[in-house]
Amino acid sequence: MSTDTRAVIVGIDGSEAALGAARWAADFAAKSGSPLELLHAIPRLEWYFANAMVFSPEALADELATDGDKKLDAAEAEIRASHPDLPMTRRIVNEAAAKAFAVASDTARLIVIGSHWSSAASDLILGGHVIRIVNQATCPVLVWRESEATRTGKPLPVVVGVDESDNSLRALRAAFATAEVLGAPLTVAHMWETGPAVGLGYGEGPVDWNLLHLLQSTQEEKLDEIVAPLRKEFPGAHVHKVYTDVGPAKGLKDLSKEAQLVVVGSKGHGKLSGAILGSVSQSLIHHAECSVLVTP
Repeated sequence: MSTDTRAVIVGIDGSEAALGAARWAADFAAKSGSPLELLHAIPRLEWYFANAMVFSPEALADELATDGDKKLDAAEAEIRASHPDLPMTRRIVNEAAAKAFAVASDTARLIVIGSHWSSAASDLILGGHVIRIVNQATCPVLVWRESEATRTGKPLPVVVGVDESDNSLRALRAAFATAEVLGAPLTVAHMWETGPAVGLGYGEGPVDWNLLHLLQSTQEEKLDEIVAPLRKEFPGAHVHKVYTDVGPAKGLKDLSKEAQLVVVGSKGHGKLSGAILGSVSQSLIHHAECSVLVTP
């Protein structure tokens, strides 16, 4: 595995979710040989407060910067306890969260953000900005949350949903690479609802079972073809392929129950499934029971 000198950048807002995301980001950076950057975003005050306000904007800006430094101090101390030698930097950016991470993503290997935030102060932290950050980033974004899966002592799998779109193939490559870094098995899942294609469930006469079996076998063969080149590129990968006759959002959510993270493309319309992964990725960000890695 080659070292990637681009930084893993994690958003820090003082919440427990941000600290969890920082711990994950530090582990990933250490395993992948990447530096880590802690980023705290403070939006420009004129976007939120009228000139008629009686308090001093300068005093508030200083207070927010001091508060940001304290949050970065706490996150840095947490990470240094387990990764004392990890190359790490920190910075405060006076910009809205989505824009700050969009700019940072141009030179980052990975953006990591927590999915639950502790403050109700809209736009002063990352809360409410997750989808915008994912949509605007030019590098992969990992939306971290604690996995709900039962721990068995073995690494939980990385799950990736694929269709035949270029975007999905990029997600598949990212999943192989991420599983390699984490030392995790990889589950490659293709979901396609074949029932409607053969009249199943529509009361339109007899189901064409031969066509159903042909469609299913064709999809399985196509999935084999898609995965084969990457299995050669990542010979140490432990790959399990899953074909399920269910919609991708539900299928991947179900698989997330026993996974450490799910990988999807940000958008796509593949010939193989016809699934729009943009909507799938948004659904998973809200409802998956583990972290979600979205590739651009």
